[in-house]
Amino acid sequence: MTIDEFAKAIGDKLEKVRKTNRITVTNMAAALNINRITYVRNSIGRAIPNIYTVYNLGQHFGISLDWFLLDEEPMHRSEKKVEDVPLKPQTPPLLPEIKELLDHMENIPLLRHEILAQFCRFKDEHQTMVEKAMKTNP
Repeated sequence: MTIDEFAKAIGDKLEKVRKTNRITVTNMAAALNINRITYVRNSIGRAIPNIYTVYNLGQHFGISLDWFLLDEEPMHRSEKKVEDVPLKPQTPPLLPEIKELLDHMENIPLLRHEILAQFCRFKDEHQTMVEKAMKTNP
């Protein structure tokens, strides 16, 4: 796809969003926080929207940026099926003593500082062991 074809496809999608939401060009431009002329240039493929405009499109209208930029269905983020959303790997639950330590560190800044300082000293003194452990457990 050439840059001109891409710009035209993006413009067509902007217009689809506008018409689907039944709003005027002026209101669409306002929703995207751009002026009317910029919106028209984007919608006819004369210019490509900047990243902030694309962000506003996703935020204001719930548009899937995969659909907008990559032409992957569905159009709206809310239409994505649960199985389409990649699952985050499950982390094992924290040991009670680690949870207690984290709670204390959150409430006692000096403790947090001391623990971090000790951790840095440990890393410096045992650099090879730490690097090896990090390679096996990223």
